[in-house]
Amino acid sequence: MYSLNAPSLVRQFSNYAVPTVLAAWVYCMHSVISGIFIGRHVGADALAALNLLVPLLYLPYAFSVMIGVGGSTLVSRLLGEQRERDAAAAFTQALWLLALCGISFAFAIYVYADTFVHWTGARGEMARLARDFLHAYAPFVLFPTACYALELFLRVEGAAKFGLACLLAGGIADVAMTYWMVSHMQWGMRGAALASGISQALACLPMLAFHFTKARRVRPVARAFASLDHAWRMAYNGVSEFLGEIAPSVTLFAFNHAVLRWLGDMGLVAFAVVEYMTMIASVTMVALVQSMQPIVSYQRGAGNAQAVSRAFSIGITVTAGFAVAAAIAILTLAQPLGALFVPGSPAAQTLLREALPWCALAFVPAAINLAVSGYLTAIEAPLASMIVALLRSWLLLLAMLWLLTEWLGPRGIWMTVAVTEVVTLAASIVLYRMRGRRLVLRARSTAKQTQAIP
Repeated sequence: MYSLNAPSLVRQFSNYAVPTVLAAWVYCMHSVISGIFIGRHVGADALAALNLLVPLLYLPYAFSVMIGVGGSTLVSRLLGEQRERDAAAAFTQALWLLALCGISFAFAIYVYADTFVHWTGARGEMARLARDFLHAYAPFVLFPTACYALELFLRVEGAAKFGLACLLAGGIADVAMTYWMVSHMQWGMRGAALASGISQALACLPMLAFHFTKARRVRPVARAFASLDHAWRMAYNGVSEFLGEIAPSVTLFAFNHAVLRWLGDMGLVAFAVVEYMTMIASVTMVALVQSMQPIVSYQRGAGNAQAVSRAFSIGITVTAGFAVAAAIAILTLAQPLGALFVPGSPAAQTLLREALPWCALAFVPAAINLAVSGYLTAIEAPLASMIVALLRSWLLLLAMLWLLTEWLGPRGIWMTVAVTEVVTLAASIVLYRMRGRRLVLRARSTAKQTQAIP
């Protein structure tokens, strides 16, 4: 499937990266456009209320990433080892895990909507808007839980373009329905929730049908539960990505309360716009790293240590290069984008001018940390990968938020991510040298010994 020469690996990375990045951009663009419609046609309170719900709405997505990344990595390795029956069984177990998680989340969000809204800190009109969104969105939660994972499995199958087409169709449908339901029909937050849920279903169902009817290797099989080893392995291997993706559920909760404490409701509006403006850069870097992972996993399964090392070099170089471009772009476009979301709020735009340089400073160390963590997952070193994820997304980030705000006040909120990523970078370098680089060197040594045997 893969050759060892560098140009071939570059082509393989491009074949993965182009549809993966485009899929990430589709996801971002319809989220950003929905945010623009909500901010302009429902109001700043609605945009702030939606941002308060993000920690809850990230949970299904985080499980989808965990099962999708852990499962696709496992399936790629099994295919590289020519164990196609085991790969199909692992995929089948992944489908059942996705269904169980999605149904559980849908039930919990609908029944406990008031409790979740209370936890966010929303009060008055914001609380009402948040409840309206959750009650309308809950019946569709199964689809965002499964959608991302299914698209990852399509890449392993070699049908990345079909997955991209499904996401693109869902994104177009979301924008069109959000415009019609929010702007034209004036359905407010319920309209935004319905548009998002229906569009996720339109993207998800064709991908699921493809795996049942068209896929040749990554398709469900009967009697896939003779052993639960695959389910355990994909969950364990995807735990670092899960922690990285679920982190917004914890850190955004903490950030929202810090922003409300130091900057009030207007600060929450500005913080919501910051999240939208940095979203494209963040998910693109994640997409580039995930484009590297199946190549690394396959080459590791095939015993090609040199190709593993080259694939990692390509992935980290491209991801860091994009981070530099994104930092320049966000500083250049900050003012017009801020006016697009909240045209009548000069106070929010003033806060944005203070926040965005710190966000831009975080991009390059974040890119390197993501690449190292993703590489460690791909070589099935989940503990080392989990340490990086815990530092940059949980432990160190929350500690820095508390320390910097106590020391510097509201400015510390904007500095937190940049400081966290820089400190985590040192740990990433150490873990790569201890775990990732040593694996490659050991594999090369084994290969030389094998060649020396007459």
